[in-house]
Amino acid sequence: MHLLQMAPPSHHPRSQRRSRRSGLASPPIPALTTALAFALAAPLALSAQSESTEPEDDTALDLRVDVYATAPELVSAEEIDAGDLRDSGEDDLGRALRDQQGLDATRRGPINLDPTVRGLAEDQLAIGVDGSRTFAAGPGRMDSDLAHVSPHAVQSVQVVKGPYALSWGAGAMSAIDVRTFRPALGGPSLGGRAAVDYESNAEAIDAYGALFGSSERWRWTLLANTRQGSDYEAGDGSVVPADYESNDLRGAFGLRLGEGGLLEISGGYQGQDDIDYAGRILDATYFKTRSYNAEYSWSGSQGALESVRAQVYANHKDHLMNNDEKPTALDMPGRIPPFGLDVDLPTESNTRGARLEAGFAGADPSSSWTFGIDHFTNERNARRFVRRRSNDLLLFEDIVWPDAELQDTGVWGRGTWNRERMSLSAALRVDLVDFGAGETSEFFAANTNGSLEQSEENVSASLGARFQLRDAWIASLGLGRAVRTANALERASDRFPSTRFQIGAEFLGEPLLDPERSLQLDAGIERRTARWRLRANAFWRQIDDYITVVPDPSLPRRLPLSPPVVFRYVNGEGAEYLGGELWLSHRPADWLEWQVGYETVDGDDETYDEPLFGIAPDEWTASVTLSNRPGTLTARVLGTLIRSQDDVSTTRLERPTDGAELVDLQLAWRPPRVAEGGLELQLAVENLTDEAYSRHLSSLNPFTGQRILEEGRSVRVGVRWSR
Repeated sequence: MHLLQMAPPSHHPRSQRRSRRSGLASPPIPALTTALAFALAAPLALSAQSESTEPEDDTALDLRVDVYATAPELVSAEEIDAGDLRDSGEDDLGRALRDQQGLDATRRGPINLDPTVRGLAEDQLAIGVDGSRTFAAGPGRMDSDLAHVSPHAVQSVQVVKGPYALSWGAGAMSAIDVRTFRPALGGPSLGGRAAVDYESNAEAIDAYGALFGSSERWRWTLLANTRQGSDYEAGDGSVVPADYESNDLRGAFGLRLGEGGLLEISGGYQGQDDIDYAGRILDATYFKTRSYNAEYSWSGSQGALESVRAQVYANHKDHLMNNDEKPTALDMPGRIPPFGLDVDLPTESNTRGARLEAGFAGADPSSSWTFGIDHFTNERNARRFVRRRSNDLLLFEDIVWPDAELQDTGVWGRGTWNRERMSLSAALRVDLVDFGAGETSEFFAANTNGSLEQSEENVSASLGARFQLRDAWIASLGLGRAVRTANALERASDRFPSTRFQIGAEFLGEPLLDPERSLQLDAGIERRTARWRLRANAFWRQIDDYITVVPDPSLPRRLPLSPPVVFRYVNGEGAEYLGGELWLSHRPADWLEWQVGYETVDGDDETYDEPLFGIAPDEWTASVTLSNRPGTLTARVLGTLIRSQDDVSTTRLERPTDGAELVDLQLAWRPPRVAEGGLELQLAVENLTDEAYSRHLSSLNPFTGQRILEEGRSVRVGVRWSR
């Protein structure tokens, strides 16, 4: 349909108009700030004392990330220091995870960054919050699956970098599991935490407060968080649109039931408003997310039965997009059309699910078995309304997500066997998948094959082994297979922009897509001593029936302003990945620690015999941390070397990215505790050299064709209190 053809009137309510905040990025910091950072760091070595590090308070709301290369039951979890993530000052969980080895994230706007794991993205990752599956609300993925939980409500994040978390959910080529904070059950206690961070470049404020309490029988927690920011200045002086506002409220209550039983009820609400998306053709008017979760767990001994866990959950996400501040809203003589457009795109993504699992003792004390069943239903709906801005005349209405529904029921089992110097694990999962959709356009029906009502039976499996070698060396091996079904956009989109391919073109779905099937092999080695820590991992992955896109010149564009070529989703011949990570840490003295890390991923697209789309470049990281006595003064210098990425998919219009050299400084001061409380003051200089750079996985601005630049130099100050 041509853009100027008229559609029948619609009863869709008009979108609420955006209230904009003024203010540009702050000017570069004065040289005095940098000098002050070094001046404060220098005396640390002179005043250092040889004291062991105090353990973290188990009621703290600090974030911990456990990264596993293979089966989580076997390999030792690499626990990244909670202070490192806390000190990063990130107000977005996806952005915080971007700095962890093997992980990256796609930036489309200022918050809600979309995580990737070793080249896998979006629905190739099984993402859950407190054991519940969650999916993005926007077809353009302005949000990620984990975007709608405050980063300050998170106590731990577990990442499995391969198809080994089969008990976590369907389609887990890799997996991320987020757990929100719960205080420990024990004697009567009451605590709280609060923090305020201000970041100068984007004039961003992040403030939260939490209260929690517990006894032998019950525990509770309540957290509120507000975040907001404005446009920021990149290293070259250009201004990147980055307004946003986010407010979270989350609570949980747990109650002991009998011997070994615990009932936990939790929920939360998040409202996000007026978010700029430099990497999308639209901005976000709002996100509104409501989540509910009830879980019962029991552990003890009833014959062979050792544990039971039952859970029901639901999350509802409403989303609205608009083009109020995009070029398409302006009158432009000579353009087709020459008049300004008014685009509204309301969407929703609602998920309901349940799971039941039971653990059993094996025939001998060294073995155990766990069996489970889980189910989720995800319903997605989205329609695009395009009007003439000057007179509110409806030009046309598009079906983006045609009442799409995905149902998955999975049955799985897992066994572990432990010997003196070796452990083994095996898992098997079978998923029954049903996909359906409602009304589609006449164009979609005429240009695609087959019914949108599709069913699949998918089988996934994994094997893992861990070996205790001499002199504190640990080796691990893993082999796994996971199957990922096609999502609603890949099956049912009608000339709507893709998300994984970041091109401002139009893409047509294919109902008969086969699921992707990954096979991955992992090998790792690790050594830990009192002063040294070494970790090295390598992996190889093959994805058959890889879902990719091919250009189809026979398809007409939906919008005249789109690129001339329209792409189809297809099953390609396959994709091959090869990569790994290396990490080394040394503490030569109690007051000094240095770390260095390296990560690499290479990908080949066998359909076009060219590099895979969306592979991050090699990256080196290094840091030096100085501290005197624990709880007083700490200084850290962090360096990151991101190589250029020239191995790109030219067939899919991917563009290369220049490398970058980054330096960050962090200072933290903790005065002596007062009235059993704690106070911490922080000062950080981020992107000290004011580098102008982009990360390769970040989206392109669809109107300029340039990749989104990251923030230039910025000062962050923060105050934290706990009791």
